[in-house]
Amino acid sequence: MIDLGSMTDKFSETGQKVMRRAIEVSRSHDHGFLSLSHVFTALSEIESALFAEAMGSVGVDPRSVTNLLDQELSESPRYVGRKMAIPEATRDLLNRALRRARAQGRQQIESYDLFATLFTEPKGAPAELLRRLGIDPAQAIVAGDTISQRVRRREREVQTRDRIKFWKMQSFNFSRLTAGFLNSMVTMREKGVTPALWDTTDVSLTEHDRQGVEAIISSLAHKSILLMNEATIWSRAIYPLLVLAEQGELEVWAQLPLKAQYPRFVLEGIADGAVGYNISGPTKSFCLIVVEVKREPELQDPLSQLYGAMLAAARLNWAQDNRVPQEIYGCYTIADNWIFAQGLVADIEALQPTMTVALSRAYSETVEAETILRILKSITGKFVVH
Repeated sequence: MIDLGSMTDKFSETGQKVMRRAIEVSRSHDHGFLSLSHVFTALSEIESALFAEAMGSVGVDPRSVTNLLDQELSESPRYVGRKMAIPEATRDLLNRALRRARAQGRQQIESYDLFATLFTEPKGAPAELLRRLGIDPAQAIVAGDTISQRVRRREREVQTRDRIKFWKMQSFNFSRLTAGFLNSMVTMREKGVTPALWDTTDVSLTEHDRQGVEAIISSLAHKSILLMNEATIWSRAIYPLLVLAEQGELEVWAQLPLKAQYPRFVLEGIADGAVGYNISGPTKSFCLIVVEVKREPELQDPLSQLYGAMLAAARLNWAQDNRVPQEIYGCYTIADNWIFAQGLVADIEALQPTMTVALSRAYSETVEAETILRILKSITGKFVVH
């Protein structure tokens, strides 16, 4: 990079990338100096998405601007000297970009600082080019607003990235989660038992459904469920009812490994059951996560275990569709009792995501199997792609 005096070390990696490209543009035209037009040209390439969004906001084809830039550069006079010259206007741009960065708590100029500063200069290259394209200077304010909004988003992303550097990424197996973890890493908003969400389900069962329920109940008749181990209860009572709730291309899997990374922690573990799409593929998504409460004495927090698995599934879903909040359902089973949860996960990109949860009462499969199936089918019905 050319000697920028005291400014030499004031550029971040992206800022240096823009300045290097601006210098290359100047040298390719044998200009011998670094103008605002050179910087603007470099930014149109390095920050192409930001450039296109700003031009589109005032109804200008970005290619029209780049064509005018090329024309201006081809007609620009040359400077003959031993070193590349930096005009006063360019030095002023760099100084104002540095002041902008410091106002945001940063010590180096990012590429978007240069972009934002360039567009606030009424006599700068962008404003002049827009005027030549027939854009009223007042309309150019719209472009400036677009730039400001986009830059603020970029700044938040950078701030989050920089803050994450100070956190040690922690990995948690959701089978061992506690309420303490959830309170420290996630903003939990628990609504408690919400009967209206579950007991007003308007789902009709087919004759096939009723026959399936009857077969499951018959397999449990005259048996002591309390004496069965978890694997037997799962195979006889839980999994068959989940299969009956499959709709469309939704499918049920058992013993499914999940792993999801939030900004400052990783959640991983095995879900006893999951209902979703393409579960065997790389683009899997989920609507329901099932956790079977084990009888091991150290596992005393089934809700935290369930919430952790639901958080992992929500993060994986978000990676597919970027929807916020993510709606994810879960349930945990104790013997043949089912307790459902509706989760809404927001602030997924924040250091501390938010999870809002509403629970159902406990449903006993031996006497309420049809009610449980109606709830299951109401959940899968919400996620069926028609």
